[in-house]
Amino acid sequence: MRNEKDDAPVVGDAKKPRDISEAYEVMHTPSIFSSARRIPTLDYTLQNIFMSLATLVVATASLILTSAVILPLSLLRSVLPKQMLMQKGADVVEAKGKVVLIVGASRGIGMEVLKTYVPEPGTTVIAVSKNTAPHNFKYRSLPSNLILMYDNADFLRNALITLGDTPATLQMATIDLSANHKEIARAITELDKTYGPITHLYAIAGISNHLKDSSPWGLVRITLSKRNPTRELTGFFEMQDVTEKMIQVNVSGITAVAMSMYECMKERQYGKICIVGSVAGIYAPSNMISYASTKSFLNTFSTSLRTLAAAYNVDVVTIQPGFIDTRMTKKMRGQGSTLMSSEFNSAEEIAKRMKSAVEKGGVGVMTWPTRQSVMMYGFKGLNPICDELGRYISMKGGMGGKKIT
Repeated sequence: MRNEKDDAPVVGDAKKPRDISEAYEVMHTPSIFSSARRIPTLDYTLQNIFMSLATLVVATASLILTSAVILPLSLLRSVLPKQMLMQKGADVVEAKGKVVLIVGASRGIGMEVLKTYVPEPGTTVIAVSKNTAPHNFKYRSLPSNLILMYDNADFLRNALITLGDTPATLQMATIDLSANHKEIARAITELDKTYGPITHLYAIAGISNHLKDSSPWGLVRITLSKRNPTRELTGFFEMQDVTEKMIQVNVSGITAVAMSMYECMKERQYGKICIVGSVAGIYAPSNMISYASTKSFLNTFSTSLRTLAAAYNVDVVTIQPGFIDTRMTKKMRGQGSTLMSSEFNSAEEIAKRMKSAVEKGGVGVMTWPTRQSVMMYGFKGLNPICDELGRYISMKGGMGGKKIT
């Protein structure tokens, strides 16, 4: 009889692949049309042709409307007095001081957004992360402008080194985005009551299995190990599917944060919400199956929320970054991405553009770098046959590295 323990994964027992391609079986599959069965049927091909024709008609109409109607209005907006462009109630609400909540502030884009607000006197920035501090962290090193809400945020050290003393007041908190949505909502509401009313939300946090070479190279189960404050292993406590974890954090967690904050702002009839999706959610190689799908959800969710929130004087901006030089993309390059280093752009620059879009208004979707976003939006016009082929080619070409994520 087979013992169930035979199937249980053991930490440190798994052998690392000798080569990236060993762990990435998809890269060794035959060509997409190598089997006659995979050749599209005549009916399916004709359907795709009609889809492409419809895309041409819609794209042409969109171009005409944007050029003939929206462009003149945009030119008019550029010469209007600043007072006319202010969000209703902004002068009253923000005269008391902005309260900016940044979820995912420990590093990368989140930390750079934080840096754009900390020079502002009278502004309160609530930096949220889920990471825990090492047990020997010395809190006496905190600068005078820093107020610690919870004592388990290891990104605090990075913030201290980077920022030092700043005009803005910095609050720090931890929220586990993989937790139950009620727990997340309770945490957001508590932050709003304690430090609010929160005027700005930046929902930036997200995960991918790119970050650890030792994490699964496919959509398989992983074992996490729980560590106590003295860093001693206390045993296995969770079995989690890679895709499920990404959905919990990138979709369920961020949605819970955004909706909880939206309800508070809706009641006050004022607020600014910024949700970070990705150009990967528009178009991505097939091996980015889970990560790109979660970002596609956020792209759609935040764009729709913008329409619904307008009636309550709440601005919602969708951010769709291209390839930004962050910890995740550094690992992606190390895992076989064939993109040139010049394609990876500054997190500091996109943070400045994000803040500008949020503060100025009039921007529904902000994508950057422009050349990458234009290309990805162009791919949205592909019919299903060409879409599938394009995702396969970009995967084989190593655009997103050689790891399934």
